[in-house]
Amino acid sequence: MQPVVTPQAMRIIDAEASVGVEALVNRAGWAVARSASQLLQGCYGKHVLVLAGPGNNGADGRVAATHLRRWGARCEIVPAASLPALPPAIHRADLVIDACFGTGFRGEFVGADVGDIPVLAVDIPSGVDGQSGQISGRPLRATRTVTFVAPKPGLLLWPGAGLVGQIEVADIGLPTRPMLHAQTPPGPTSHWVQERDLDNWPRRGPQAHKWQSAVWVIGASPGMSGSIHLTARAAARAGAGYVLMSSPGSGTNLDAPTEAVVRPLTPGP
Repeated sequence: MQPVVTPQAMRIIDAEASVGVEALVNRAGWAVARSASQLLQGCYGKHVLVLAGPGNNGADGRVAATHLRRWGARCEIVPAASLPALPPAIHRADLVIDACFGTGFRGEFVGADVGDIPVLAVDIPSGVDGQSGQISGRPLRATRTVTFVAPKPGLLLWPGAGLVGQIEVADIGLPTRPMLHAQTPPGPTSHWVQERDLDNWPRRGPQAHKWQSAVWVIGASPGMSGSIHLTARAAARAGAGYVLMSSPGSGTNLDAPTEAVVRPLTPGP
């Protein structure tokens, strides 16, 4: 499982780094350029528009543009302040890099209409709240998002999760937990479950809810509830969204395992 780091904890991790901001920006920019090269399937002769904001997120995009130029791509920097207007070159672009604003952005972001051109977001699609996943304004829908150190909650929570595309976590040499800050918990309190963690679990869509996979376990008798307990626990561990237990003659006094709901059965005529 992949640790999830909040924007607040990430700011502390950045502040505790043993290297300066410039070194971190260079590492992040190189990771963005590498991911862009993969999306472009080679850089030579390709045209890239980098939408760059005024902060570190924009600096990451500018560094990425420097590397892409060295690898043969033509890169044009578009200041975030000029959006939603775009230069005529947008019609010839092979990739748009969204490096306008990162996880700490507050306000409303109105992105440009880039049509079907693939979008690579830097850290998080601009306008998506890094903590809650809430959307402000009109963010660009990313084909891929390169985030640094660890995913942020806003990349995994809807509705923002619907805009991030494929998530790539880039290692820039920082830990996933603050080491020195006494007021911060010792490590991530949540984790992102990966596909390989769920190889034997049923697949569900992002809008699925518990009633689509409920299990009702009926059985046992007063004083002999072992089988129904084992079955209810197995159903929960196997991925049931809701487990209901009923046993004839036990009423609501059936001692249910955690997360199982008890409902009495009315005797028939």
